Amino acid sequence: RVRRAAAARGLNEAVTWSFLPVADAEAFADASPLWILANPISEDMKAMRPSLLPGLLSAAKRNLDRGAASLRLFELGRRYLRGKGGASDERLTLGVVLAGEKTPRGWAGGKAVAFDAYDAKAEALALLAEAGAPVEKLQVMGEAGPQFHPGQSATLRLGPKNVLARFGMLHPTIAKQFDVAGPVAVVEIFLEAIPGKKGAASFTRGSYTPPALQSVTRDFAFLVPVDLAAGDLVRVVQGADKTNIVSARLFDDFRGQGVPEGHKSLALEVTLQPLEKSYNEADLKAIAEKVTMAAAKLGASLRG
Repeated sequence: RVRRAAAARGLNEAVTWSFLPVADAEAFADASPLWILANPISEDMKAMRPSLLPGLLSAAKRNLDRGAASLRLFELGRRYLRGKGGASDERLTLGVVLAGEKTPRGWAGGKAVAFDAYDAKAEALALLAEAGAPVEKLQVMGEAGPQFHPGQSATLRLGPKNVLARFGMLHPTIAKQFDVAGPVAVVEIFLEAIPGKKGAASFTRGSYTPPALQSVTRDFAFLVPVDLAAGDLVRVVQGADKTNIVSARLFDDFRGQGVPEGHKSLALEVTLQPLEKSYNEADLKAIAEKVTMAAAKLGASLRG
């Protein structure tokens, strides 16, 4: 299912070796011991891969060297790690590499546009959703690893410890080691970390009845500390009233005149769905109070 979704999004499937040169494997080992073969097929292919990204980066280099202008590669396969007591630990993973031009130069857009970290994030979220991950509950956090650009990368986590994916721009040092020219965006999705759905015993979906009443939207503008992640505010607001709030999205991030120093203004559009009867003013006021109270826990206040 994930493989089909990746292909439908315009990614081309690659099948690379499970063996790597030791230096390439060490670059993605995160200081963990490697599996080194005693009888490899060649001296340059003696380490089992701890990540799918080295093989995809080598494939990207070969294609770029042969004149490919844009590369969207993915691979679904196993990483080979050392478990407790030195036991083998194989983990199913999806790797994505975006290199070259996202859009070519043209009369309408001007210069060619390269891939960036947001393109990698979009692929990660779309493929995680197809794999059954609760993407609306994921937290965007740092510490993607030394292979990633520290200011243009992040992890997607379900809780502080369960890392489902990491994405972002490849660190220039790693790009130089693999001799890949230009900016490269990469994604690694750890499929074994995605929790199974409760009661998902069959592929049959339950019956769906559209709401009889029209949804309502309300906008909220909050003053928040400048270092607060917008995603944290969106998640807290969406969970403020799970009965009535069906979605929340950020539509404005403003910093400038009228905003105190050390703060920023984040504006959210909140969608409400009435169930049995339309909202009255008292209902809307009560929901708005729940939203502001939930946001206040993060140090946010309504902007006057």
